[in-house]
Amino acid sequence: MTATPGEDIAIAIRTVLDATPYAAYLLDEEFRVVFVNAAAITHTGWPAGDLLGNNPGDVPLFGYSFIHSVQPALQRSGQWSGEAVRFLPDASQRTVRAYWTGVKHVPSVAYMGVELDITERKALEIELAQSRKLAKIGILSEGIAHELRNPLSYALSAAQLLGDDRLPPEVREQCLNTISTGLKKAGLIVENLLSLGRPAARISRASVLVSSVVDEAIEAVSNHEAFRNVRIETMFPEQPLRVSGNHDMLVQVLHNVLTNALNEMPEGGRITIEGKDTGTRVVLSVRDSGPGVTEEQLKHLFDPFYTSSSSGKGTGLGLTLCHFIMKEHDGSIEVESTPGNGACFTLTFPLFQDEAIEPDSAE
Repeated sequence: MTATPGEDIAIAIRTVLDATPYAAYLLDEEFRVVFVNAAAITHTGWPAGDLLGNNPGDVPLFGYSFIHSVQPALQRSGQWSGEAVRFLPDASQRTVRAYWTGVKHVPSVAYMGVELDITERKALEIELAQSRKLAKIGILSEGIAHELRNPLSYALSAAQLLGDDRLPPEVREQCLNTISTGLKKAGLIVENLLSLGRPAARISRASVLVSSVVDEAIEAVSNHEAFRNVRIETMFPEQPLRVSGNHDMLVQVLHNVLTNALNEMPEGGRITIEGKDTGTRVVLSVRDSGPGVTEEQLKHLFDPFYTSSSSGKGTGLGLTLCHFIMKEHDGSIEVESTPGNGACFTLTFPLFQDEAIEPDSAE
């Protein structure tokens, strides 16, 4: 007796599935298992007799998830894919990546499922994620220890000198200044770390005049030792640029960016600050004539405690905080640079919306 075309297709499907190394199943329109390939029996440990003729939801191998997730999706759209748990006879569990689809024009077959065991891969992914997490903790701990050790060591050395009654007044005053500076820097490191670790909170917003933020940030870095050797130029359109945000936090962003630039130009140079309204965003760029940074350094510039500078200045958290603050303002901070051609930091803000925004008290 000659087989019909549909029956030929059914035989071909069974032959192919039996040769695949992945577990495979065929179901009829009533969601009864009508075929189980050899790989499924080998991988799961369940004999074919325990599966054939049953709805997968009634078989311990599949558990209840098949009836609740897979079957409704197949009835609705004819497709389902995702991760699932399979239960073996020895009470152990395996994780699979399952692909189920509807089958047309094949007698007694309505759905086909192929499942790849990813248990070991998932375990490796978890182990790798944990290793990366531990590596980040190690880097962070090393950075914290390094940053705190320096100012505290200076303060401790100065405190030990103060125990000498023969110390001249001017040296004693210098020691006190060193202690004060060291403790303030250590306190700033701790405060910055706490800022990074706090859950995002709703910041107080106001109408902020961008030029006012820039002026205050320039004033804040005026005591930097390289400031008098660097020419700072500002360019703004006639129409004042405004953004919705926190004035003090934005000053901190500009202060950190300017400090980063000044640290790179101890012998002098130029910083150009330009503000623009693009029609869709407010863009503020800070370009310096420093040595620039490499492509590899750019990848890590906003990482905590990373520095591309050999000056050893700063807390190692300045640019990380800039990224954090700009994110809180629904904006972004990006940097472009090539070695020998300086760097350009670009701060981008949403257009100012004046609804229910209080005027900036700093104006």
